[in-house]
Amino acid sequence: MTATVGTRHRKRFIGAVLTVVACLAATGCAHPISGMPTTAGSLATASVAGLPATNGPSGPRPGVPDASLPVENSAGGELDTLATNAVADIRAYWKKAFPETFEGREFAPVKRLVSYDSTGSGVQLCKQSTAGLVNAFYCPLDDAIAWDRGRMLPMLESSFGPMAVVTVLAHEMGHAMQHRAGVLDKDTPTLVLEQQADCFTGAFFRHVAEGSAEHFRISTGAGLNNVLGVLNYIRDAPGRTGFAGPRAHGSAFDRISAFQYGFADGPERCTEITADSVKQRTTQFQFWKDAQETDLPINRSSVEIVEESLRRVFADTGAAPPRITTQQLSCPGLSPTSPAFYCPETNTVSLDMRKLHEIAQPPSTDQRKSGYGDFAAYAQVASRYALSVQNAAGLSLDDEAASLRTACFVGSWSGLLVEDPIGRRNPVGKLRIAPGDVDEGVAALLSRDSLIAADVEGDQVPAGFARVEAFRIGFQQGMGACVAKYRH
Repeated sequence: MTATVGTRHRKRFIGAVLTVVACLAATGCAHPISGMPTTAGSLATASVAGLPATNGPSGPRPGVPDASLPVENSAGGELDTLATNAVADIRAYWKKAFPETFEGREFAPVKRLVSYDSTGSGVQLCKQSTAGLVNAFYCPLDDAIAWDRGRMLPMLESSFGPMAVVTVLAHEMGHAMQHRAGVLDKDTPTLVLEQQADCFTGAFFRHVAEGSAEHFRISTGAGLNNVLGVLNYIRDAPGRTGFAGPRAHGSAFDRISAFQYGFADGPERCTEITADSVKQRTTQFQFWKDAQETDLPINRSSVEIVEESLRRVFADTGAAPPRITTQQLSCPGLSPTSPAFYCPETNTVSLDMRKLHEIAQPPSTDQRKSGYGDFAAYAQVASRYALSVQNAAGLSLDDEAASLRTACFVGSWSGLLVEDPIGRRNPVGKLRIAPGDVDEGVAALLSRDSLIAADVEGDQVPAGFARVEAFRIGFQQGMGACVAKYRH
């Protein structure tokens, strides 16, 4: 986040302010907010793309016989069995979905499945040795899907559970489908190919969530949360592939968005992912200045910069802005939330600067640390500010609709902090965000204790899928979509 005031303040949440094009007030609001028409089409807050939000079991189905697909170089262990069962279910899905998606073309399974150990001597595949290759991939030359049982699969399984392995192999099978469908050409950007494969992965996981896979099952709550965590883990990051480079695969926000398109609308939606469509919605925007990657410190002057951004972004709603204070104030009938607390009765937002500083620390592999980055910290502040806007409109503050509406409002604010906003909305003010800032927000949205998608009491809906979706709707469509979709 970066703020530019003269030449002094800088932060990777690069501070830009949003111009609010629309904000909706629910029917019967006590205090209608100007510029907020009511529209139909609200989303059910207790569902995930039309499926019930559940926290049931996820992973391999017990008591199901293992698949008997031939796998070259297999060690016959648990991870190879897990991978083989995953490929079997993915292949069964595409046997039916492929002709339905690609105008009756006949599905052909990949010719080779190859297991290897990257810590060993390696095998020859795609004209190279797999020694030291920590990866899972599709090789068009050999029409093979290969996976590293030595390091890659153990790392995924231990960090995210067995469905992480299924996620990665579903993605690689998506690349195989691209080759079979003939949707590729030599000029197709890698970013498009990768996000289309992420979308195909989402379509397959809808099949699993509906209970149609033989070997696996997944809940739409915690189960999908872990899958989205995998996409967040394998995202592009500064210093690796680069956000806008020719080998870019996508930010966490972009990759999760593509997955959600496939999960919600099926593989046909994935065929609509083109260079033009990705360009219109991607957060892989070019940095607007070299110093953009500096962080906005957690201090009173930075809070004032963010507060000014929020005031200008939400000015068109007509809502009286809340008073933001670092004092810990009480509020009748409500227990305080951390690191920020909104009191409807006094229209104040109280901040815990120490806790905000902890959240603003860079992400760490140390599970004892809770850092997500500076944008994630200030997005918590924005979420409590968003509650004041909803309160002025007479909207509920203590239910699931309020939780998702809040995430959507924070997303709409964030979408106008980029130099060239999606939908060509005009950026507001001097606060700007970089691509990595949006991913900080996504990581926090997938956590258990973030306020970005929480109601006034700090409660959030259990499905991380729904939380990220709400943020994405605001980011891509603006505030006008937020109350329309999350009215009840």
